Amino acid sequence: MNIRTRLFSIIILGAIVSMFSCNKALNTNLTDPNGVGIDAISGKDVFAQALVSTAANKVGANITTGSNNYDYCQNWMGYWARNTDWAASGLQAQIENFQLPTSASNGVWSSVYHNIYDYNYVIANSAPHSILPGAAKIMRAMAFQDLVDQFGNIPYFQAGNPAITTPVYDSATTIYADLVNQIDTAIIEINASQSTADDASDVMFKGSKTQWIQFGNTILLRILLRQVPNTSNQSAIATQINNIVSQGGGFLVAGEDALINPGFADATTEQSPFWSTYGFQPGGSPGPPVVGTYYQDYNFFCANVNMMAFLDSTSDPRLSYFYGLNASTPAGYGANVLGSSNTPVSQTSPVGPGILKTASMPALIFSANQSLFMQAEAAQRGLISGNYTSLYQQAVEESFRYLGVPNSTTAADNFISGSTSGLVNMGISTNPLETILYQKWVAECELDPYEAYSDYRRTGYPVIPVVTTSVPAGTPMPKRLLYPQSEYTQNQVNLQANLGTTTQPSSDIYRKIFWGM
Repeated sequence: MNIRTRLFSIIILGAIVSMFSCNKALNTNLTDPNGVGIDAISGKDVFAQALVSTAANKVGANITTGSNNYDYCQNWMGYWARNTDWAASGLQAQIENFQLPTSASNGVWSSVYHNIYDYNYVIANSAPHSILPGAAKIMRAMAFQDLVDQFGNIPYFQAGNPAITTPVYDSATTIYADLVNQIDTAIIEINASQSTADDASDVMFKGSKTQWIQFGNTILLRILLRQVPNTSNQSAIATQINNIVSQGGGFLVAGEDALINPGFADATTEQSPFWSTYGFQPGGSPGPPVVGTYYQDYNFFCANVNMMAFLDSTSDPRLSYFYGLNASTPAGYGANVLGSSNTPVSQTSPVGPGILKTASMPALIFSANQSLFMQAEAAQRGLISGNYTSLYQQAVEESFRYLGVPNSTTAADNFISGSTSGLVNMGISTNPLETILYQKWVAECELDPYEAYSDYRRTGYPVIPVVTTSVPAGTPMPKRLLYPQSEYTQNQVNLQANLGTTTQPSSDIYRKIFWGM
């Protein structure tokens, strides 16, 4: 059975496996649709599905269901707005009003924890000397960081123990410190691993030790940069970043996107996660002209005026890759303000061809341009050696490449050197850090809104003129999610011990994560 067929036959089973974390001795009569007993499933049978789940969580699901999505970041970070064919209701209204309740967090919390349990299973049930346990530890660390960065304190040390159904909460700072240790251990294990048959289930780096180590170091850099500049342990952060560089494994570089593709195809249940959420049913395409039937979210969202205006003000050629043509405006592109119902649908732009490519397109876990932007920031802050201007330029070049801009390197270089904006041209920038972070925000448009939201909470960049018209002018953007309603029903004692009160106040959405400003 090939990887694609096998992957999609175990997706449902993966949810069952994830419930039991990592006990290989588990012996039940549960079977997958192909009749394979759960005690016969090993780490290699789960790893590809776990990577797909990570990508799906990152992309999001239908916002009207309130499940498994970071679409609130797409809205708040100025990438998307609501298409005016739709009235604000349910979760979308809560996003636009900055009033996300506890129920809005259920999908994110449960889906990421289930993904963590899948990686736990891989760690405990893989072949000796396999690369998969180390790789799974890196992916698990990435998932735990995403939870901390949205909620603060979370269950961590007890969360993977199947015997503990009500795990205690651990402090965000303690978790962060342990995530560094976990990735350090993972890299040691990957270095010591050997090529095995398990490599076939690695649908991201195909068993490459070099790339997994680079990716691990890149996630380490993300963890450490998150704590700059608003925490008190700056010297320790600098030392840890220096240790990454000294270790010699390097970071993801140009051309090394962390992408997965187990065999996505234009068929029911087999489409790439982004396409199957924001694209078209099998056989359809955005055209022009539009062919076939689109999924609801292709029509639900449109371009946000904040990003559209910024791209237009800097004459950025990526505009036509981030956003598609509309029906009636002279320039062919248009956008709406989040919270507004004034812009006719015919004057707004849908998701563009650089983002919505094909039903079989690889799913993005982390891009090379994100790695290079982080390296540029670290170099500009003096945390690593290197020329931040060169790293910045490579990052922009990589953004152009990923979107499919023809002659991408030359196009990016001409864009930078020919720009009269200090938010593009580093040569005339009066604030290099601001330039790096603005262009990182642009490169993450629609691809990784959550990472942009985290940078915003950490640095204040970009400055978004009007986030939503549904709140009074000057209302700050929320800084976290409230704990999910599911924790009040399933882990109430530990949640309340963590909160120090019976119910989390709604004002907590404005309480910063420990690394925030």
